[in-house]
Amino acid sequence: MRLRRALAEEQERFGGAIHDGAGKRYMIGPLFMQCGDLKAALLHYAWFEKVCPDDVGEPIHTLFWSLALYRAGDPLRAREKLLATMIQNIYLLPSLMRWPVVPEDIWHSSSWGEPAYFDETPPEFVPELSQEESEWVSTQLKSNLFRRMRAKYISTFAALKHEDSVPRRRAILEDWERCWAERFTRAG
Repeated sequence: MRLRRALAEEQERFGGAIHDGAGKRYMIGPLFMQCGDLKAALLHYAWFEKVCPDDVGEPIHTLFWSLALYRAGDPLRAREKLLATMIQNIYLLPSLMRWPVVPEDIWHSSSWGEPAYFDETPPEFVPELSQEESEWVSTQLKSNLFRRMRAKYISTFAALKHEDSVPRRRAILEDWERCWAERFTRAG
């Protein structure tokens, strides 16, 4: 695949690092999933996790990662990636489920978090969920964990939108990071 070759060439040229400003790394997994090649998608995501461990991620890429894990029979890791998808864009999963979406008055760190992100996603990058997958996503979105994390995300990024003090912004983000780090320690 051309995208994988381009990333391999970048790794070689930059001594193992990837300088992928175009986002090629985010297209590979979803394309494999859309072609029905679960094994290749899982290999891509394993590669991605190894080569890009600190990558903030892209919502559609992470959503397909969650679906790959779910289809491979790993529901716990699938749930973790679905939660990461929700946090990367709180509007994406409700939009995918065709639920009403209400824009929140929050600070978005990138356009990937904006309400219009799903509507601007090319159709070939929108997954078609089976009935079972739709029910699973719906159940997760309604779970205590997902509702709690969504509410905390909204309150955090609403506070950030209206806060100019660097020390207070830092404290708000540290509280969010603590909550995110402890996300699975509480029942949900």
